[in-house]
Amino acid sequence: MADTRAPSTRLVGRTRELDQLLGLAGVTAPEARDVVLLGGDAGIGKTRLLRELGAAAREAGHRVMAGHCLDLGDSALPYQPFAEAFSGLSDAERDALAERFPALGPLLPRPSAAPGPGVERAELFASVVAALDSLAAERPVLLVIEDAHWADASTRHLIRYVLAQGFRGAVHVVVSYRADDLHRRHPLREALSEWVRLPRVRRVELEPLADADVADLARVRSTAELPAEGLRAVVQRAGGNAFFVEELLDAGLADHRSSLPETLSDLLLVRLERLDDGARRLVRAASVTDGREGFTALAAAAGLSDDELDDALVAAVDHKVLRRTGSDDYVFRHALLGEALRDDLLPGERRRIHAAFLAALPDDAPPATVARHALAAGQRETAFTATVRAAEAAGRVAGYDEAAQHYERALDLIDAAPGGTDEIDLVIDAANALVTSGQLMRALGLLRDHLAGLATDVHRDCHGRLLVAIGNTSYFANLDADAEQASVRATQVVPDEPTVLRGEVAALRARVLANRRRDREAAQWGEQALRIGEATRAEAVIFDAKATVTRLLARSGDGSHETMQAFRELIDASRASGHVLGELRGLNQMAFVHFNAGELDAAAETFDEERRRAARTGWSWGPYGFDGRFFGVLVAFMRGRWDEALELGAVRAGAPPEFDAYLTAVSLLVSAGRGDTAQIERTLPQRALWRHDQASAIHGTSALVELAGAGGDLAAARRHYDDLVELHTRSWDEPDFPARIRLVALLVGQYAGAVRTLDRAGQQLLVDQVPELLADVERAARTTQPLGPEGLAWQARAHAEVARLHWLAGSGPGAASSADLVAAWRAVREGFVGLGDPYETARSSARLAAVLVASGDDAEGAGLVAEARATAVGLGARPLLAELDRLSPRPVRADVDLTPREREVLQQVAAGRSNGEIGTRLFISTKTVSVHVSNILAKLGAAGRTEAAAIARRRGLLDD
Repeated sequence: MADTRAPSTRLVGRTRELDQLLGLAGVTAPEARDVVLLGGDAGIGKTRLLRELGAAAREAGHRVMAGHCLDLGDSALPYQPFAEAFSGLSDAERDALAERFPALGPLLPRPSAAPGPGVERAELFASVVAALDSLAAERPVLLVIEDAHWADASTRHLIRYVLAQGFRGAVHVVVSYRADDLHRRHPLREALSEWVRLPRVRRVELEPLADADVADLARVRSTAELPAEGLRAVVQRAGGNAFFVEELLDAGLADHRSSLPETLSDLLLVRLERLDDGARRLVRAASVTDGREGFTALAAAAGLSDDELDDALVAAVDHKVLRRTGSDDYVFRHALLGEALRDDLLPGERRRIHAAFLAALPDDAPPATVARHALAAGQRETAFTATVRAAEAAGRVAGYDEAAQHYERALDLIDAAPGGTDEIDLVIDAANALVTSGQLMRALGLLRDHLAGLATDVHRDCHGRLLVAIGNTSYFANLDADAEQASVRATQVVPDEPTVLRGEVAALRARVLANRRRDREAAQWGEQALRIGEATRAEAVIFDAKATVTRLLARSGDGSHETMQAFRELIDASRASGHVLGELRGLNQMAFVHFNAGELDAAAETFDEERRRAARTGWSWGPYGFDGRFFGVLVAFMRGRWDEALELGAVRAGAPPEFDAYLTAVSLLVSAGRGDTAQIERTLPQRALWRHDQASAIHGTSALVELAGAGGDLAAARRHYDDLVELHTRSWDEPDFPARIRLVALLVGQYAGAVRTLDRAGQQLLVDQVPELLADVERAARTTQPLGPEGLAWQARAHAEVARLHWLAGSGPGAASSADLVAAWRAVREGFVGLGDPYETARSSARLAAVLVASGDDAEGAGLVAEARATAVGLGARPLLAELDRLSPRPVRADVDLTPREREVLQQVAAGRSNGEIGTRLFISTKTVSVHVSNILAKLGAAGRTEAAAIARRRGLLDD
């Protein structure tokens, strides 16, 4: 696309696709504002189609900007295609953009933009969009990003941001990718699934050419008349792939009798046999470039004289190996050819070429490029220094995924580091980059390995710094026992002196103790950290300590207004100083204050702010950044916005596997509400990862309890509960965690819903579990005092479900009167109404209605049923709808005509006796009792034994 020349041959077989692109890209339909994702196999014709589109757009007066993602493996430079797209502007245009949008500097070549201290990701992304809109004010802009399958994580994030924007001007975007490269774990595969759900995004897939079009293409491309036999051979071998057609023709393999090379690489390399020695040296050198070295460096690496170089270029272009992309630049005509050449290089040859490039690179060459050539050339010290610089450069533009890769590569080269290099600092920098990109367990493993390898006579600060890093990482990974151990060891290793490191230790200790609800000790360590932080002017320590102290203040319940003000001041100060972790932690803790107070809308707003700030700063998978999305899903579920919850939970582009599993866990609540029992098996592969995250384990288990109950497997429901208690006790040393209250309520609710389908023995097995489960509720409630509105609602719900179980079972010491049941369920319903949870309000209404109907209050019961049904229909809550169906008013025959024996049986049913017990008392068989019970239910219009007894009492059919 960088080639501004119009295609020299006519387009074959892609007229329909070109017309579609012309419309979507605003060339033939100026009002269009679509974004196009153009996919297809390698060589299928994407690039040629985009050249046609670019030529037509230029002819229509559009500005065409194009950039390519490059196959650089772990050496990818963040945002490469955007930098290339902006580099195609004139000097004056680039200078104007640099002046208007300083944050765009990293993407503009010098001298338009001078190097600065780095920019925040949000500013960079917003500046890209603003710059495109600015250019579109003059004339429509067509932005083309080619080969997105090679895009690094940061580039994918920026593409996603651009695709999601609603431009004010006529900005059209086309992103191409190789569909056949997208294996199951390819990061673009998940990104595409997210992008296609964005508004205005259209996906266009290029299919193989039809045989007739392949034949037509072969005729157009051939320099000589093809015999029919040769034409058939090309059609047969090309498989509808335009690139293969061209390669077969250019390699002279149209003859069907010639043997086709076993691999595509062999086929591609056939063309090089017709090049002379100079041209081969040139293209082999070009195969190891990343596109940023420049033509001068390429010429030097080829080792040719000026005359030889000119001849080599002519030969390479004539044989369609290279193509010209500018006044002084050449690239491979097909990327696959470059790949095949690179793989064909001998080891010694490869080292010599990289060394020549390294010697020819300018002083301001990208450090990632320098590092790649230095490492391949065997110059390890140069590679180390450049790799560290590349990591720092990636971090300055929030490319934390790339920064982590560079830091880890630098650690592999640590033996070549110059004297005075602090390996501990490098390890901690690598771990921080891994943590920020969401790879917490990898970061923890890295830190522990280096701590274990430290000699005992190394200065205590080395041990202390690693222990603090391990404690922080363990804390972020919800490994409370590990964080506790590391923080205690750090207090023993680091001297109790007013140093920054001691301040970090105190701040860590305060955080860990606060998490374990040892608030008095946490406050003491927090105050110590504040004193040291202020004395040493360590902002990070101050923000950390203030966040913990404010959290403790919020937990005490004193001065809620002052607490919120303190959180907002902390957030604003952290944001102003660029301390992302402090800002996100403040938002996270403020959101939970709202959440625990039952202020779900305020919590949702703050979690959303946290999620958006995390996305803008590159912390989407880092500490607290992910919480904004996770708990945003939870609050959306609680507020009855289930489709929104699923949408938030389905965004997995670039997510590490554990975060994908965590989102699945919380999204499973919607599946449980909708009765999708198939999800039980589908989530099985991911459940092992839930054990690393308390919230995921809790909410995933809550859903599994409901789904197991809906599937009729009450034993599995109880196992899920017991497994979670065991996990909490073993991993987090917290057997009486607050969520036990809700889990008991859900479990007993499933018991109560199934009890009338069981015989007396089965009912008793459920009733016998009640004392133990109620004890669990009360212990968790005492541990978590004071309970917030949600906790109080679930505590009331747990007791009401126990009473309902006894009521439906018809006996037991916990049995309550109808009046007590009505009062209990009214209180539960009011609790969830106050919380603003429509689903649990509807479920509580249904259970209150069941008691009211059984007590004779059909009018209020019917009103509650209608209200709950409207909510259930809106949510698609099938289990709740089924429960409501059982409560629908049934016609009661006016002329109830019970036989004397049926009246006797009914009397025993109302007393709660089983069929076997009734048979023994009346001296009839159990089977005969069953027949009588069925007749009684039919005559009374009752759904079950309990409802039949209630109807009989209302109609005076029972003896007092």
